[in-house]
Amino acid sequence: MALRSGRSLLQKRLKESKLNQVELSILTGMSESLISQYVNGRRMSLNNAKTIADVLKCKIDDLYEWDVVPPKSKRQ
Repeated sequence: MALRSGRSLLQKRLKESKLNQVELSILTGMSESLISQYVNGRRMSLNNAKTIADVLKCKIDDLYEWDVVPPKSKRQ
């Protein structure tokens, strides 16, 4: 079974943490613009996802919805 990241859950995690994008920007050292892009669906690098997850006290997996990718059928 393969998975791929789907919709960003960063806005939801921010609300749960009672933080806003500006505060997350300050705590992570990332620009407000970059945080906004992540909230709106831009994919995070693994390093940035780890930093954000650490600040929000969650797992990297909690930053996205995850979709199951069906296996490719083999041609005979």
